[in-house]
Amino acid sequence: MSDPTASPQTVHLLFSYGTLQSPEVQLSRFGRLLDGTPDALPGHRTTTIRISDPAVIRAGGTDRHPLLVAAEPEDAVEGQVFAVSDTELAAADAYEVDDYARVAVTLRSGKHAWVYLGRTDRAPGTLDVPDPEERRGTAEAGGGTERPASVREWLRGLEVFAGPLADFDPAGAPAEPVDLFLSWLREAVAAGVPDAHAMTLSTLAEDGGPDARVLILKNVDGDGWQFAVHAASPKGRQLAHRPYAALTFYWPLHGRQVRIRGVVEPASPEQSAADLLARAPSARAEVLLGRQSEHLEDLEDRDRAFNAALARIEAEPALVSQEWTLCTLVPARIEFWQADKGRLHNRLRYERPDRHSAWERHLLWP
Repeated sequence: MSDPTASPQTVHLLFSYGTLQSPEVQLSRFGRLLDGTPDALPGHRTTTIRISDPAVIRAGGTDRHPLLVAAEPEDAVEGQVFAVSDTELAAADAYEVDDYARVAVTLRSGKHAWVYLGRTDRAPGTLDVPDPEERRGTAEAGGGTERPASVREWLRGLEVFAGPLADFDPAGAPAEPVDLFLSWLREAVAAGVPDAHAMTLSTLAEDGGPDARVLILKNVDGDGWQFAVHAASPKGRQLAHRPYAALTFYWPLHGRQVRIRGVVEPASPEQSAADLLARAPSARAEVLLGRQSEHLEDLEDRDRAFNAALARIEAEPALVSQEWTLCTLVPARIEFWQADKGRLHNRLRYERPDRHSAWERHLLWP
């Protein structure tokens, strides 16, 4: 990081964890888009404050802005490092309100940069993360003060769609939804979205109530979206009773989600066995346990059963569980949802009456 008293030609490193990463803010404040490098600030966490400056609200699109506060050494806040000029640094100073103070820090990468932290002398009222246990302990002790925000206020204060959102023009969407899905998935992976291939599988329980869990996507092709279940597990029994399900993917860095509904079809025993054999020995041993979601009285019982199953796998490398089932969700509806900071979200739904019909595309109201 350069000395703030240096010449006008000085280049400064500025770490941003909030709205300065927004292209709209950068264009309005600096007149150009900044090239950022991912980095993190150790020993801090984010909270949220409410901004009252109309110009800052207009530029950032929200009156809720993130604020860095000191935390445990293992904590860290992700963001981007930008190289800015003296003039641009002054513009950033003008953009930040009085709740912030610019200080020099050392980032995880070892780079020295400026960052805007919460002022230690700011007025009370900052929204902080409420800890229900801490609040309860304070009340029981009969002393101290309540934290400044209720859970409801805290949740309302959390910023949504904080980063630069992806672009989506429904008019340019391909005729086949699989092509659009794979394009969005590849973009999510390239952007570093964690577990971008994870999805929520929603089913109907035997009593008619909803059930959901997160699984990993196995494959996508013209037939549908593939995942695997243990036939004796709750989801396996539910799909055997009612072979209909929904999948939901969410990629927050891009403000995108995909919602898929359809019938679930099991693969052949040979295909299911091939899928299981492609998994790691530990994953196959877990399948052999065959007691998913049952009550567990003692962790040592689990460990003994797992070690025994792993020994069987090592002794019989071709051993498979007949309960393992590869499934394909054959879609009837697929919605692509692109967030908009102004809440005019773009929604495009592909629909077809059956798997042999061509897809129809329809825009949906936000």
